[in-house]
Amino acid sequence: MSVLSVPRLFFKGRASWNPATGNNNDQWPLYDFTRAELNWEFLNDPAQEPPIGITPDNVRERFPAWARTLRWYQPVDDQGRPTPGWWQNPGEWGYFGGMEWCLHDTARPDDPGPGASTDTRFTGGQLEPGGPVITSDPLVHHPEDPDSGGIIDIVGDAFPHSTFPTPGRMVDNNPDAWWGSSFYLKRFQVGSRIAPQCHLSGDVAPGSSMNSRWLSLARNLNADGQLQIAGVGGAVLQACIPGDPKTLRIASGTSALLDALRAALTQRGVQGLMVRLTAYRTLYFTAAEFEHCDSISDPQERTTAQYRRLTELWDRELREGRTPSQNPCVSTVLGTVGLWHDGEMPTSAPGGRCLLPSRMFQCAYEGRQEKHGTSPRGTALQGWCAPAVAETRHTRDAVYVSLDLGNTLPEIDSLGEKANLGDLRLVVRDGQGVAHAVGDLPFDAYRTSAYETTAGIVDIKAAAEVVPLLDTGTLELHYAPGGDPVALLTESTVTAETDQRSVYLDQGEPGTITVQVRERGAIPRRDVELVVQQYVPDPPQPCAEGGAWRKPDGGAYQEVLDLTTQTVTVSAGIGEATVSFRPVRSGCATVAFFPVERYGPGTPPAAIGPAPAADDGSGVPYGISWASYACVRVLPFHDDLPRQFADCWNAGFSPRDAWDFLYRKVLYVHDVVYPVMKHYAHLDLGDKESVDRNIDQIVALAERDLLHSTLYMPVTRELSEGQRRVLKTYQGLVGKGWPAERLGEWR
Repeated sequence: MSVLSVPRLFFKGRASWNPATGNNNDQWPLYDFTRAELNWEFLNDPAQEPPIGITPDNVRERFPAWARTLRWYQPVDDQGRPTPGWWQNPGEWGYFGGMEWCLHDTARPDDPGPGASTDTRFTGGQLEPGGPVITSDPLVHHPEDPDSGGIIDIVGDAFPHSTFPTPGRMVDNNPDAWWGSSFYLKRFQVGSRIAPQCHLSGDVAPGSSMNSRWLSLARNLNADGQLQIAGVGGAVLQACIPGDPKTLRIASGTSALLDALRAALTQRGVQGLMVRLTAYRTLYFTAAEFEHCDSISDPQERTTAQYRRLTELWDRELREGRTPSQNPCVSTVLGTVGLWHDGEMPTSAPGGRCLLPSRMFQCAYEGRQEKHGTSPRGTALQGWCAPAVAETRHTRDAVYVSLDLGNTLPEIDSLGEKANLGDLRLVVRDGQGVAHAVGDLPFDAYRTSAYETTAGIVDIKAAAEVVPLLDTGTLELHYAPGGDPVALLTESTVTAETDQRSVYLDQGEPGTITVQVRERGAIPRRDVELVVQQYVPDPPQPCAEGGAWRKPDGGAYQEVLDLTTQTVTVSAGIGEATVSFRPVRSGCATVAFFPVERYGPGTPPAAIGPAPAADDGSGVPYGISWASYACVRVLPFHDDLPRQFADCWNAGFSPRDAWDFLYRKVLYVHDVVYPVMKHYAHLDLGDKESVDRNIDQIVALAERDLLHSTLYMPVTRELSEGQRRVLKTYQGLVGKGWPAERLGEWR
């Protein structure tokens, strides 16, 4: 099933991410996520050094300039001790970003560097488990142009009354968090630069999005200290394309690999295509303007130099009346196109048999020589792997266990070489707890060259004597750091996932999350229990550097939903549970799912961090990176806002007063925190004439039925229903020419 079945088509390349970072909370609590407003208490705190002095009265003039001004950042360690700091601007590296993402390099599209490609291209395919990787195919190397292999990319929804698409959009349900990103798109397309859809074009499942799964902040051990920010991380994204011929087209006769994929779609039980990709080794400040910074070995000095160059560039462009530069980051991506089978739910998370981390690994750094900020050769490093999924594949002559290690095993440093964990072994543990070897995975099978060839998918031929145990046993991936094998990954026989990874609620609005429960990748044939627990960000918002979860305690950590710890029983043969709740206050909540089969029947942990801090063998490790959860954003409680606007208008029928209310209560955040609208969309949200002229389009793109579309505005999804109603009322006043008439009663 899934991309682990055959045929598999592999691709490799780059992805560009262009988030708007003005609301980021990594260094300073400038944004109040619970109210979706600027944090006035911080911005006008006289104790700040130097003083900021930004208030609602001067925000339009003062905030954009302050967001671009260098400010000293002094980080501290877990014990509160200062660590090396640097200078950066509060708006961060993407202040003018527009939330776009794509599968090509937009930072340096015409100058990728020696031997590099700016596109994401197909590199080969497999037609049999364990079979050869086919690279002599027109999809990989066109006979008339060896460099024009099939390019895969994504596009968003078309603008109204147009065929011109919007870009894909990336959105953080909780902008303070790194664990709640969703990626919206309309279509995958495969072709060439001049004919982007000539090979394949397919719409993703309606209402779906790709979501960051299995986030690993130890994806790269960064022993040379050259990676920045999320450069050490990796994530898996997945989407499914229904096989409806109205929305999926695959050209025939142009590629044997595509023909095999097209033929497989006619098989019973296949409902479409699945695309799974891993993004990792993210690089920042990659444009030519920052090349002079690359030779600075000290990480803090290099960061300061990059931000200084960025702010200088922005200031010069604005002085000269030019559009300020955008500064997207660029990731390496590997991925697979395969089959989407009946029963594979959810669509945005890898299915199959899930192996979760069970202990830390250790390895030695044998990379480049020591220099400032790097590790010396021979340094002992440790970390956690990320999850993997497995499926059993039967062929005429053998049985294979196919493993997806796309985001599982780390790289050692910025050069991208895999950490050498030695020979790995897949085992299956029987009902008596005895481990039986399925097959071995030597380092050559997962080192970087092999990993990139098959996007991390490996086929392990199962020893004949263990085949009868595969369906009922528990899979483990072992390594032997000191000669005695230990389990790095252990199968969680029961899993719980949801496609509703990003939920938005308004005041009083009920919410539900549908959770898909599976046992060894299939619908359970017995009753299973699921513990559901609400968590809120730790430290509490709007504090800076939120990186963990904590149970509500009625004090600093206030509950967001009326969801208490509960145990849900999923009946045999159903495989689905519904969790219901209502908002208690505005803010961000994480709803986590704990299969009792794995975590036990006790109370879930009071707090969960990015990964366990130590490997003490005390029990099943908890970590955000491999938890099962949904992110719920309760928008600001604005039910009374329309009445307040009506009172404002009725008091004097003043267009200026109506505009001032709209700006202060609805538009100012999107004006100053996301300046991309002014400089790239040519919509000045701080100018009444500009807004009045475009009010119909603004309201049309803010309709909630576009919430899963790349057209939706605001891209951040932070518009409450009360604010939307104010916008519509303002639209009515503009359309009627500002009539001196009272607005009706608001309830």
